[in-house]
Amino acid sequence: MATVEGRWVSRLKVRDSKRIQSVCSTELLELAAGQVGWEALDWAVAVGKELAQRCVEIFPEFGDRPAQVATVRLGTESGAIITMLAIDSHDFQMPEINDDTVRAVQEWVQRGVSLLTIWAAVRKGHQWLADEYMDACMDMVPVEEQPVQLQMISQVLLRFIDRFSDAIGREYETEYGRWMTTTAAAREQVVRALLGREAYDIASAEKELQYSLAHGHHIGLILWSDTNDLRRNSRLNKIADSALRACGAEQVLLVPHGQSTLYAWGNHQRSPFPLHVDLDGDAPVRVVIGRAHEGLEGFIRTHHEAQQARVVLDALPGLRKRSVDFADVHLLSVLVQDMEKARGFLEAELGELAADDPQSLTLRQTAEAYLRLKHSPLAVANELYVVRNTVIYRLKKIEQLIGHSLDERALETWTALVLKDGITACIEHP
Repeated sequence: MATVEGRWVSRLKVRDSKRIQSVCSTELLELAAGQVGWEALDWAVAVGKELAQRCVEIFPEFGDRPAQVATVRLGTESGAIITMLAIDSHDFQMPEINDDTVRAVQEWVQRGVSLLTIWAAVRKGHQWLADEYMDACMDMVPVEEQPVQLQMISQVLLRFIDRFSDAIGREYETEYGRWMTTTAAAREQVVRALLGREAYDIASAEKELQYSLAHGHHIGLILWSDTNDLRRNSRLNKIADSALRACGAEQVLLVPHGQSTLYAWGNHQRSPFPLHVDLDGDAPVRVVIGRAHEGLEGFIRTHHEAQQARVVLDALPGLRKRSVDFADVHLLSVLVQDMEKARGFLEAELGELAADDPQSLTLRQTAEAYLRLKHSPLAVANELYVVRNTVIYRLKKIEQLIGHSLDERALETWTALVLKDGITACIEHP
């Protein structure tokens, strides 16, 4: 019986010819490009990225932040590439699992994603991947050859998914056993119980964490990176530790949450203690900071405040500051819980100033600067590099559009301006 191969996959290409940066290893990409070419590889990468997006929508346990989606892509992209190589050539030795997927499994174990969820996602991904290759086959292959090619695709994908699922199960158990023996895992379990307000002996928790919970004031941070670059992400610990100790923290607690997020706390007998986080040179890193609170309840509360600040940054990407204090976005954290009401609020406050045109954008930037810089036209002129008379002219125009002086309802107006900037960014960069 003749061997069936699908050499047609090497002619696949993305429709818009736009190359997507893959998250997979250079070794796998170069192997694939050497066999099927870069255009076909781009198609597989694009399919893998699309499958990852579908996956996080159906299985929210994986997380939808950029670094978390990139981790899912390690599995979906490598799967799309490996199956393409197997369809192209019968001689290709299909691995059970590759290093990219191993990295993904390690991340999921450390974040507490269950094996059942991973297996369910793998089964769904198999279905989607089969649909993609079968649709491509019917577009690329002559009708009389399609039955044989479709059968071959089905066999390749079934063989791949069986081996892949078994290998993921073994890798998950191995990583889970290793992770549970580490200090980081023990600390993460204790912290998870405390934050969830589960019954836990405080003295035992303090001994396990080597951190005083019941006494003193705590300040909580969440740091994260929108990349799955492990070398860069290892700097999260150093950034948090340096910042907390520089502000006078007597003890520091660092608890990794996966490979791209870090929960951190510092404690001090007195409060408040000012905190500044230096992010110079760490472009992908962002940090949110809770307020200082006392005792075990304060340990929990400051972390929850940092989480609320992160929700604001997720909802309003127009807030481009890389270090954000909860105190500065407290009101926004309430408003973004209902974005429909938030839009109604900003439209009521800004009126015609909320228009989506360049002139309105310039006026909103002027109004925001004026409110932030203590209502000083000269300070605004210096920041925006315009003359003072230009600022005064814009302020008069702004007040005509909103129907009152900027010196009235200053907090409401500033909040509406920030919301508008953030929501506009959501529209421009979905």
